[in-house]
Amino acid sequence: MTWHVRLSKTAARQLSKAPLDYQDLILERPDEMAENPFCGEVKPLKGLQWQGHYRKRVGRWRIIFIPFQSERIVEIAAILLRSEKTYR
Repeated sequence: MTWHVRLSKTAARQLSKAPLDYQDLILERPDEMAENPFCGEVKPLKGLQWQGHYRKRVGRWRIIFIPFQSERIVEIAAILLRSEKTYR
């Protein structure tokens, strides 16, 4: 059974600021996530601000998403370049 993947407005804006070669690489991930969002390098995030969020690694970039299990929806909340301040 497949999942429906949604891209938030914030994530779409962040994606447009990424380099073009990474945009292509990042845009491949929602197709993979539609089959199984927890496949690959996925980890749950810790901390009060990030409860219920997961991250998927794409090179130096991170796709932050929220899975809604009952509706089988994955909402991509953010697409961030990994740095010291990424999860703060």
